[in-house]
This record gives sequence, structure tokens and C-alpha cells, in this order.
Amino acid sequence: MGRPGATLDQVPRVFTFAIGLALAAGCGAAEGEGAGSGAPPALLPLADGNRWVLRDVERGSTTTISVARKPSGLVLRGLPGAGELRVRAARGSVEAWDPAAARWEPFLRLRAPVGTRYKVALTGAPLWRSLTVTVASRSAVVHDARGKTLRNCVRLTFAAGKPIADAGLEELVFAPGVGFARTVEQTIAGPRVRVLAQLRLRS
Repeated sequence: MGRPGATLDQVPRVFTFAIGLALAAGCGAAEGEGAGSGAPPALLPLADGNRWVLRDVERGSTTTISVARKPSGLVLRGLPGAGELRVRAARGSVEAWDPAAARWEPFLRLRAPVGTRYKVALTGAPLWRSLTVTVASRSAVVHDARGKTLRNCVRLTFAAGKPIADAGLEELVFAPGVGFARTVEQTIAGPRVRVLAQLRLRS
């Protein structure tokens, strides 16, 4: 798991400090340890302008997941099959707003114990309408696109209640203090594994 991809793209100097801090937290801090405050590092930092660029380990193409602030609140863009989701942090996890049901739904239960299973049913998101999510690991080890090791990662796996032919989310991996470290998505061309190549955090 976690095969390194191509060389990490050069990142503008303005981002260097934030990336260094984030990767230090992800690689050096054990679960439950924080950076000075005693709080555990966020597994998905949510702040306006945060951005993760992930590279396909086979093809070298990239995709971007980002957070932006709108009048309605924070939105997450670029997650496979989710479109644009209004999200909020909730006790270390992330909830998503389902406009059709007019309520907040459990989305990413990042602080749940290993073995936890829960349902996600977001009517407006094709790949998230009928999913069973399992917290498969809280100690996963993955590698980013330049081969750097990210430890103590949380790995979520997904099983669709109503599978869509040649499409589906298989896993998401989150590194402490970093966020998205690895995604695996099923496509008509086969599984697409993407790993973190660039990172911008403003939180």
C-alpha cells in the first residue's frame, strides 16, 4: 500500500512553511498528540483556501480537492463523486449538508474506533447516495508522491449499497495534520490510486 508516484511538484515559497508544519505533524505526532496545545492534529483541516493536489501513481495526472468559504459556509470541492459539498467540523469528524433532506449527515467519522461502520446517504452526490463506510485502520502508513512516509493515518473503506457500473469510491486515507493522503477510486479503466503531491493549508 502507498506506492510512491512521480516527483513532488515544486511548490511556491509562500506554501513551504505550511507544508513543513503539516508534514511534521503527520509524520511525527502520534494519535492524540498535538502541537503545543495538547489537542490531536486535525485529520482533515477545514479552512478557506486549503488545497490538496493528488497524483495518479500510474498516469501522473493530478486532481485537486479544496475547501472554499461561501455565504452558506465551507464547501468541499473535488472529492470523487461528491461534487460540491457544504461541510462542517463536528467533534473531530466531518458532517455534510444534504439539501434534499435538509439536515446534516455523518460523512467522515475520522475519530471513530477501528471497526466502526456507518451509513452515508447524500441524495445529491452520485457515489455517496448509499454507502457503508468502515474505519479500517487508525495506524495506516502511506507515502506521498515524493516517497515521504506519513504515519498514524486513518483509512476509511467504502462499500456501495447500490453499485454504479465502473464507478465507485474504494478508500480514503487521512494523515494527521495533513488531510487527504491517498484516494482509491474505481473507474471504467480500473482502479485509480492517487497520492498527495502538493499541499496548501491555511488553518
